[in-house]
Amino acid sequence: MKNVLLFSIIVLLLNACAVHAPQQSRGGPAGVLMAQADQHVAEGESPQAVALLERAVRIEPRNGHAWLRLARLHFVSGDLHKAEQFARRAMQFAGADKMLKHECQVLLDNVSRHLNKAG
Repeated sequence: MKNVLLFSIIVLLLNACAVHAPQQSRGGPAGVLMAQADQHVAEGESPQAVALLERAVRIEPRNGHAWLRLARLHFVSGDLHKAEQFARRAMQFAGADKMLKHECQVLLDNVSRHLNKAG
């Protein structure tokens, strides 16, 4: 039950980015990979989702939404350093997308809080 709730939250977080994503690929190979990643997350298959998102950012390295989704998955899995690195990369490619910048900053703040607790 706890895992179902956790994965539901992950899906909502990933989709929150897509709702406010004017620059995000809706089609093309990267968009297809991101949609497939969402499906894997919903099915509780985070490693497969990470692999798909890694492919998406290789195809579209300037896609801030793909980087943020990848950062969120690493955050949830506990890899705070990769989460921070990828959230910063997402911020770098956010351009004029204020919502993406905000979501990146929220994630970076969460990473910072968790790193401070651990340290």
